[in-house]
Amino acid sequence: MNQRLIYPDICKFIAIFIVTWSHCAQCIANKTYTNLWGGTELDIAFNMPLFMIISGWFINLDKYRDTGIIQFIVSKFKRLIIPSLTWFSIYAILNGIIPEIKLSNCLWYIRGMLNYYWYINALFVCLCVILFSAKLFKDNVLCILISTIGILICPLSEIANINFMFPFIWTGYLLRKITESNYSNLFVIVCIIVGVCLIPFWNEKHSVYECPFQPLQLTIPMCATFMFRFIIGFCFASVIIFFIKLIEKSIPKKISEWGKDTLGIYTVSILILSFLSKILSKAKLNTNELIIIDLLSFILCSFIVTMIVYLCQLCRKQKWSQLVFLGEYSINNTKKQVTTVEH
Repeated sequence: MNQRLIYPDICKFIAIFIVTWSHCAQCIANKTYTNLWGGTELDIAFNMPLFMIISGWFINLDKYRDTGIIQFIVSKFKRLIIPSLTWFSIYAILNGIIPEIKLSNCLWYIRGMLNYYWYINALFVCLCVILFSAKLFKDNVLCILISTIGILICPLSEIANINFMFPFIWTGYLLRKITESNYSNLFVIVCIIVGVCLIPFWNEKHSVYECPFQPLQLTIPMCATFMFRFIIGFCFASVIIFFIKLIEKSIPKKISEWGKDTLGIYTVSILILSFLSKILSKAKLNTNELIIIDLLSFILCSFIVTMIVYLCQLCRKQKWSQLVFLGEYSINNTKKQVTTVEH
């Protein structure tokens, strides 16, 4: 049995901590965009791309080609979509917005879940597209090119920001090969230089939330923003991965264990912060002061992440809660329990 790599889990924890930190800042400031990170808002540029790159890190196209389509879809549905539905249902129940059971309301419910947990849904679709592409095209280069072009020109791919995330998952697949080459150090240096040079030009207007890639309404500025967003996200995510890989032995093993709880941290933290945001707004306790928001959001993020990690441990004590709340499921094999967890 292959030993699980440690540094990807560390990278995932760093990514989810940054995402939660950003969400905490939005909650405290009561603004979608804050002056987090000294006013740069740089976290938006690479936090989600880092997740997607790590997801692509372990893609094995030969294994995908040998995997049954139904088996694959069911596996990813359990892992990604079931916990999203669970936590969105809890959000809807607590807000008293569970609709009557009829087609129009069910469609509203699905759209709500797609928006609330857009990243998870995008990952699910991207992995399924890669599976189909791998089965259609035996040549790996052709598989990557055709699937990427197909996603970028598909009008529906802007839903859940799929066309924003898809190129990064293939980037992760290719990036791992670079780490194993003799040019890895030079590659990292180039990424650092390019990333630093692009920082002064970054702001929220370049984010996918402000300027989504819309195939039916293409403009030159939109394409330029797409490329800029991809390059800066790729550069910073790559540097983080290479750096963590370099120092992984000096990082506490506990961090890599927490990295396995990224799905739980993501889903639950959004739920918690949605209610906390309402409380702070009602009490008029919001602030957007430069240093204060960085510090308060960091403390709040640390508390929430620690609490959710403990909650994930509790959920794993029962098979049903492990599946429903975390998307993990157990398979009994020769009297040994094997927990299926996706990197």
